[in-house]
Amino acid sequence: MHLAQELVAYVDRLATLPDVYLKVRAALDDPDVSIAEVADVIATDPSLTAALLRLANSAFYGYARKIESITRAVSLIGLEQVHDLVLATSVTAMFAGIRPQRMDMARFWRDSVRRGMLAREVARSVRGLSPERLFVSGLLADAGHLVMYVAVPDLMALVLDTPPSEGDTLPDVERRIIGCDFAEVGAALTAKWQLPVTFGVLIGSQLQPESAGDNAPSAAMLNLISAVAAQAGGASEYEYPLHHRSEALAGVSREDVEATLPSVEAQMEMMLAVLAA
Repeated sequence: MHLAQELVAYVDRLATLPDVYLKVRAALDDPDVSIAEVADVIATDPSLTAALLRLANSAFYGYARKIESITRAVSLIGLEQVHDLVLATSVTAMFAGIRPQRMDMARFWRDSVRRGMLAREVARSVRGLSPERLFVSGLLADAGHLVMYVAVPDLMALVLDTPPSEGDTLPDVERRIIGCDFAEVGAALTAKWQLPVTFGVLIGSQLQPESAGDNAPSAAMLNLISAVAAQAGGASEYEYPLHHRSEALAGVSREDVEATLPSVEAQMEMMLAVLAA
């Protein structure tokens, strides 16, 4: 049996987020930072610079003139979306080249982007929830599975091949065979990355949002978003269960989240194209 922290320790490649993300986040955390200063940090990373300019010049923004300045691109996109892009680009780079057995990485990344963007969009309509916090949590909500497939591939194969008992979910089987579930491992990964504690709380409690204390509404939102996004990506409720109190705690119905999916799918295609180029 394994602790979540043990599994994270096995995967050296995922040990730390890239320096450029940490520098951009530090800059954005400064209330007095200027757009020019953020642009200067981004300019130190060629791949991030290219992704930012692709996004600024995409049909999503529809700007008539070509954007060639990083400072102009940051001004056009906005600091919040710049953070999202930097994080998504950083995580994409970290996951590149990782090809665990029996894990479809293209589907994993597509599902992650869908979940993050859906979480941000729905959270914007709910008072008291942070769209930025939900985007990050949604993007990383399933990262624990990536760690598990890399660290203990034989045990994950056993999890997948075990016929579920009545009432079982995939996380139940993971806890029985491995000793922890993907949510616990994801929380341990955010701690390893030294992300704000709240992200670990939301990701770690996403299957049992009531355990998140004051953060229960956000954890419930993450659970609800993830359940809808998972099924949109072809997964079953066995793979990602919806908690029975999530809709009440989050203050949003499943139908409302599902109604937001079409617009998010269109935006997601744009984001995936930017990241894949």
